[in-house]
Formats: sequence, structure tokens, C-alpha cells
Amino acid sequence: MKKRLTLIVLGLAAMVMTAGLLAAQDAVVGSSDPESLFTSKDPKLHTNKQAAMHIMRDLLEAGHWDEAPKWLTEKYIQHNPCCANGRQTVMTFFGGRGNPRPIPDKNSWATKVVSVVAEGDLVTVAVVRECADPRTPGKTYTTTWFDMWRFVDGKADEHWDYGTVAAAGNAADCARPGAAAPAPAPPAGGRGQRQ
Repeated sequence: MKKRLTLIVLGLAAMVMTAGLLAAQDAVVGSSDPESLFTSKDPKLHTNKQAAMHIMRDLLEAGHWDEAPKWLTEKYIQHNPCCANGRQTVMTFFGGRGNPRPIPDKNSWATKVVSVVAEGDLVTVAVVRECADPRTPGKTYTTTWFDMWRFVDGKADEHWDYGTVAAAGNAADCARPGAAAPAPAPPAGGRGQRQ
């Protein structure tokens, strides 16, 4: 009996320790000075990082899609399954999401940038993403998501990101706290949403 009790206690202790390890994730935190991440001593990398900064801040965050020709090539190849190729397509899609907002000051971005890495003609921007934790209703967790562009002459010519298609059995990217239910899947032949 004593041996059995000892095994039960050890088993419970192992479960408690394992649960603690699983919940021990450190939160992903963005830079307090995101614009400083979009610089480089290399002139080509600096140009590309600056263009990526304007895409993230001016276009995606502030909605100044009328300025997209400054930062995106006309053919703009899109690998997100919810958006079709072409600068005009992207401008129309995102430009229809309300009026532009003021471009945020240097350290007041809503988008929390974790890192910016540039190599050759590619720039990858990692950002904080907060999601509802399906394991614990009412709780959230953070993770790192990305956008990556290939640049030609200082303009984004190709784009990759984390995008997924929202549909039955396939959640839209992640369920964000307080977010409305995912939009229905786009009609056949169309491309849908980015949240």
C-alpha cells in the first residue's frame, strides 16, 4: 500500500510539474522602438528595410493605401491564400477597409514588431500576435507571426505571410481576444480577408 501511495504521489507531482512547464511560456514582446529595427549600415538592405517599414506602418497599420505605388511593384506577387496578385488588387482590397488613420509616431505603433531581418533582396518582419487560448477560456497567449517581402529596386515585388483560409475545421489564423467570428470563406474564384 505504501508503495502504491508513493507512486500516486510521484505521478501527481510529475503532472503538476509538467503542467507548470507547459504554461511557462514567456510572452512575446515587441520593440519599444520599432523604427530602429528597420535600419542597416548596408545601403541596399537599409532601402529595403525602410520600404518594409512603410508597408507595415503606413499601409497596413495606418491604411494609406493610396501610397502603395511608392512601396509595391505593379505585379506584386502574393502568396497569402486570401489575396490575389497585383498592386491594384491589394490596394482595392485593403483600401476598402475604412478611412486612413494618422501614421503613428515613432514609438506608438499598434503593431508590436519583434524583429526585422534582411538578407539579399528579402526582408522578414516578425510581430507579436495575441490569440485566445482554446485550452483556457478567457485567457490569451502570444506568439510570433511574420511578413516577408522580396524587393526589386526598393519596392516589394513578392510577399509571404502566415495567412490561412478560414473555413469549417480551419480557423482563421488565430482567434484573437474579443474578435468577432471569422468571416465566411470567400466565394469561389475570389480571395478573402486578412485580419
